[in-house]
Amino acid sequence: MQAELKLSSELTNAIKIAITNATREAVNDLNKNNDKWPMYMNKGTAAKYLGISNNTLSEWISSDSVPFKKIGRSYRFNRNDLDKFMATK
Repeated sequence: MQAELKLSSELTNAIKIAITNATREAVNDLNKNNDKWPMYMNKGTAAKYLGISNNTLSEWISSDSVPFKKIGRSYRFNRNDLDKFMATK
């Protein structure tokens, strides 16, 4: 069974405008949140960004499950790589 709903053009336009405004607001909020985090993070900052403990991040590093670069004895994490990683969790 299929139902069809007819909306006036005024209501359709109002819905489109509301969706567009909500999308813009969500993108702006996302950009504001990302601006407070650096593109490249050390281990402590990355753990805070991910909302996990340093120990958990250490376990993820040991198991090679999280993307990172090791420079000397320091670990560096790319924010975009961490976002992609978390999207698959």
